[in-house]
Amino acid sequence: MHSFDFARLPVLDNIELFSSENEHSYFPFHFHDYYCVSLIINGTELLHNTRQEFIAPAGTISITQANEVHRNYALSEAGYSYKTIYVNPDVFAYFNQGKKVLALDRVIDDRQLFASLQSLFHRYHHEPSDWETPLIQLTRYATTPFEGNHFEHYFDKIDEIIETCADKLIDTAWLGSRFRMSKYHFIRSFKQAKGVTPQAYIMLYKLSKTKKLLLEGWPVADIAHTFGFHDHSHYTNSFKKYFGVSPSVYREL
Repeated sequence: MHSFDFARLPVLDNIELFSSENEHSYFPFHFHDYYCVSLIINGTELLHNTRQEFIAPAGTISITQANEVHRNYALSEAGYSYKTIYVNPDVFAYFNQGKKVLALDRVIDDRQLFASLQSLFHRYHHEPSDWETPLIQLTRYATTPFEGNHFEHYFDKIDEIIETCADKLIDTAWLGSRFRMSKYHFIRSFKQAKGVTPQAYIMLYKLSKTKKLLLEGWPVADIAHTFGFHDHSHYTNSFKKYFGVSPSVYREL
């Protein structure tokens, strides 16, 4: 069942906290005049702006830039759960030695920072000092605003490549060579374009393909083998990580 909670704090220009569990809503394009720092608790979020799509799995921090036209929704029909902190850009500037933060990395995979931000939702009383360390850590992910580059659609053909190797483990170095890049250049460029690493994207692509087979009644072990998972457990744990529910529960949705 979907539930949510909202709080406006009397610190740092009335910073706001919003929590949502089992979110299914598909919001139309909109924007905020502040940063949205979202902790993805369960499931996977898709973030669209007017030009790109980013993927934020559970355990990562999804960033919506200030004044960016966007929409967010769950990757899976099971929905997703998240906690969002709405931060005035001036607050980030304050914790960035007075320098304006023009943009933050789209998807931040930093477990320590994730835990620090999550703990702020469980406080009964808030002081500005409680926020100093995590907000300073966030400013370290400051980047230049996206203005379009040749990687925007450069990786679109990756789906076709995965289709031809669906039952195999795909080596990142080999995949990078298909795009005429070194392994590490490929990983960095792909994550900038999609929000996740190539291997995480491959995993998500395969898992999405298995949904239809689950609903058709295929045995989980057969699905795992068909799509190159190590075993039944590897497939089940991966499915639950990205979609928020196990394959067996998904069949019953």
